[in-house]
Amino acid sequence: MKLNQKNKVLIFGFALALYLCYAFAFSNTLDYYNKYSTQKELIASNINDPAVLQQLIAKEQQFDKILSQYTITASVSFQNELLKKLTQASNKYELKIIDFKEPHLFIEKDIKTYSYIFALEGSFNGMLLLLNNIENNTSLGYIKHITFTKKRNYKTNADYLVAEVILQKNESVKAASNK
Repeated sequence: MKLNQKNKVLIFGFALALYLCYAFAFSNTLDYYNKYSTQKELIASNINDPAVLQQLIAKEQQFDKILSQYTITASVSFQNELLKKLTQASNKYELKIIDFKEPHLFIEKDIKTYSYIFALEGSFNGMLLLLNNIENNTSLGYIKHITFTKKRNYKTNADYLVAEVILQKNESVKAASNK
């Protein structure tokens, strides 16, 4: 078998491709795998070490002291979390949040009850899916009342659906004062 110029270029190109694959992909993969295995061994050897455990506990206590200096109101952060989850779900189900009112606070027998009132616009099925997600997420509270209203835009002569939802969250007054 005779090696002509095309075959020589083909063999040289194949050898060059192998070298480039090793230089850019395989060697990096092997380096990352070696780093991963050494770090995994390090974690496995330190997992039962009491000195490391004491160090982690000390760090946790230090972070708790630093965080306790800042007063973070739970209702404001909960309201932000609720609004973030509503926005994500409304984007998913193609709804619009058209109103989000200030929470109403009611205290009775050492229990704080926050009522969050918001309004949605969009399809009935999308609203039901969003409300189902809220009901299934118990950390958000529970839905106390829903009002569906069919409205008409007279400029475009189109109907649309608006749902006003009252979401309630209960909190112990003692737990809130301990925060």
